[in-house]
Amino acid sequence: MRRILRSLIPSRPAGIGPARALYVTQAAYLAVLLGFFVVKGVGVTPDIIFLFLAFGFALKGARWTFVRDFGPFVLLLLSYDALRGFADDLGGRVHVTYPIAWDRALFGEVPTVTLQRWLFDPDNGHWYDYAAALMHVMHFVVPLLFAAVLWQHYRQHYWRFVVSLVVMSYAGFVTYILLPTAPPWYAGLTGDLPGVQLVHEALPALGAIYRFLSPNQVAAMPSLHAAYPWLFLMFGVRIWGWKAAPFALYVAAMYFSIVYLGHHYVVDILGGIAYAVVAYVLCATDLVAERVSALWRRLRPAPAAVEALALAEREAA
Repeated sequence: MRRILRSLIPSRPAGIGPARALYVTQAAYLAVLLGFFVVKGVGVTPDIIFLFLAFGFALKGARWTFVRDFGPFVLLLLSYDALRGFADDLGGRVHVTYPIAWDRALFGEVPTVTLQRWLFDPDNGHWYDYAAALMHVMHFVVPLLFAAVLWQHYRQHYWRFVVSLVVMSYAGFVTYILLPTAPPWYAGLTGDLPGVQLVHEALPALGAIYRFLSPNQVAAMPSLHAAYPWLFLMFGVRIWGWKAAPFALYVAAMYFSIVYLGHHYVVDILGGIAYAVVAYVLCATDLVAERVSALWRRLRPAPAAVEALALAEREAA
């Protein structure tokens, strides 16, 4: 009778295995945390996320390994976050008009102007305003979550992803110094895009978080808000194949958000995609490593030649 009762009462809900239960628990944990941050108006920065990930993603007995592997990644992100503010002062003249011309050449009218004319009401915040603003805030959240998933279950891809992300971020920082480019909302202030506003300013709660993050005002080209999701998509396809299709929805939502909010032009997005592809090819594939190895094999002397040279030196001595 006891065996029969045990067979009728499963140890866990039917259809939910240990891995899936872990994912559900972690997702709920992160959702509660992010909700708390938004309600309290607290900025979500990499160091804060790292502390909570250490408890939510590193299981008992693996937290030191998590800190060892994740610590350098977070420090690099923090150093980038600290340095990017200097691009405003080091880059010289801010470029305002060239992305406007490129977007107009592609679409006839700058998409930010069109979207804000259709959707934005500065006196009445809509649900999609908040949704778009939250997507923008997730810029530093999702990379760390994605890296945590790779570290936890796909360790062989973790370091390639980290190196790709860091190289891409610093390449963007160098570009901000060499070619400081203003976003659409900045062009709205200068009169180059009349009517364009920063949607965050109409959303008091999320506007406070945005100001806390102190974004770089000349970091439009390339858009790392576009580059990061594209890098996630490429790694997702690499690891899960067609099952990574939901990443495309995240990419589309992020691209719509950053254009609608007034943070980026479409050409900024194209630039971000290009940076992501280059970083992925250089850091996450074997293409460059194979080329370097082939070049080294071609340039280094053959073993027989090395032995003959050594023999000649010994005889001369």
